[in-house]
Amino acid sequence: MPSIRHHLIVAFLRLTRRKRVYATVEGMYAGVAQVRRAGPARPSQRLQKRVQVTRHQDGPHEVYTLRPRAPSAQAPHLLYLHGGAYIRPITPFHWDLLADLVERTGCVATVPLYPLAPEHSCEQTLEMVLRVHARLFAEAGPSRPSRLTIAGDSAGGGLALALALALRDRGLPPADHLALITPWVDVALTHPQIKDTAPTDPMLAVPGAQEAGRRYAGHWPIHHPYVSPLHAELHGLPPTTLLIGTRDILCHDAQALADKLVAHGTAVQVHMGEGMIHVWPLLPIAEAQQARAVLAQAIRPG
Repeated sequence: MPSIRHHLIVAFLRLTRRKRVYATVEGMYAGVAQVRRAGPARPSQRLQKRVQVTRHQDGPHEVYTLRPRAPSAQAPHLLYLHGGAYIRPITPFHWDLLADLVERTGCVATVPLYPLAPEHSCEQTLEMVLRVHARLFAEAGPSRPSRLTIAGDSAGGGLALALALALRDRGLPPADHLALITPWVDVALTHPQIKDTAPTDPMLAVPGAQEAGRRYAGHWPIHHPYVSPLHAELHGLPPTTLLIGTRDILCHDAQALADKLVAHGTAVQVHMGEGMIHVWPLLPIAEAQQARAVLAQAIRPG
């Protein structure tokens, strides 16, 4: 049964009409205009007391690296792609999750602030995260980075899966593990059970999200395997951890993804958050702590 704090967050989301951002196409564009004015969240001074933070540029785009205060020579590496329907920037909730995972596992986390739609398309975004991946291996010299996990939440989870597919398709070094938090893997949002879940989801709605997905696709079709990786050939992918909340319109496609990965021979661990809302591991609730322990195990097993 969801915690009291989870119920309070749901009530707050309904009170503040958080869902209106995706309830209409107009609301989606209004939300984009608002977050463009505000810009992305960046690591706070408080967070920088918890972990070491450095930054470099990939053209106009920032890439952050978070390291533990007492780094290890053989630290695992996390490449994390934030959510936001491909249109919204990284938030303080993402940074808190990342600092927590760095502290729990001793990992080094690379966090690209990748190009967003509607100004940019999937093709441009994917090329940028491929460059970030290449830089990790270039910086490692003759040896590859110690245990690489590619992870992401929501749209970032879809992008993480697309990146894994692109690495496979190009014959590039794969990740050791994928960790996908309530991933958005079909931007068309046509699963027949979405209509049953939509009334109880306090965060996401179909019309605005579909428009965001369409703009992210750019000149590619919305069922392109890198735009909607549920429709890809899913062979040859790393072991995958999936966190799925049942009070989330994306849960049905995420479960379909798990089934398809298993059918293609990928080892999959599914952690079902009964009654949990979208991206609940980012939230200040007890259930998030349990989910973060699962993510830490994916990053540093054993």
